[in-house]
Amino acid sequence: MVSQQQTASPDTVVLVHGLAAKRLVMAILRSSLARSFGEVVNWGYPSLWSPIQRHGRELAKLLHRLDDGGCERIHLVTHSMGGIVARVALAEYQPSRLGRFVMIAPPNRGSHVASRFAPLLGRICPPIQQLADHEASFVRSLPLPDSLELGIIAARTDWLVREASTRLGCQRDHIVVPGLHSSVLWRRETAAQVRHFLQHGQFRRIH
Repeated sequence: MVSQQQTASPDTVVLVHGLAAKRLVMAILRSSLARSFGEVVNWGYPSLWSPIQRHGRELAKLLHRLDDGGCERIHLVTHSMGGIVARVALAEYQPSRLGRFVMIAPPNRGSHVASRFAPLLGRICPPIQQLADHEASFVRSLPLPDSLELGIIAARTDWLVREASTRLGCQRDHIVVPGLHSSVLWRRETAAQVRHFLQHGQFRRIH
């Protein structure tokens, strides 16, 4: 039997959670990916009270440190608003060793739920207003990450982000898997699809 040390990639994977979440929600995914990659960084940030740009700048600093640290490639795996934070970070700093990028349930074209609650909560929770799904919203103004190897996973039963809103048009691959907006993170199929895209640049399909 071949040992994990011989088969694991030396690449680093950075995980980024979404709005109103903690690193704990990414723990199961982290544990699964840790068996296949050299390092998995489960990055956390105070998501509720600051604009997305601030979180993006902090993530860019982390990517810069990792890039300077001499790791092989740096992959990104994000959930929900974490994908938007990562897009902002990459617009500010793109690692020279950047690998692949997997977004899980990302509101790339905004969220209808965010639009509904923005008038009530937008002042105290700026990201809610920024994630609205109208044409002039912050999230729709971001440049497309069209130079990246990007894969997008949508949750089949997602009441917060519609499947069409996850798409960007420039993604290399897109797939819908069973699960709710958050519970999709804890499914084995999701972890398997993330791992497959990071390793092969496409999702696994069984015909």
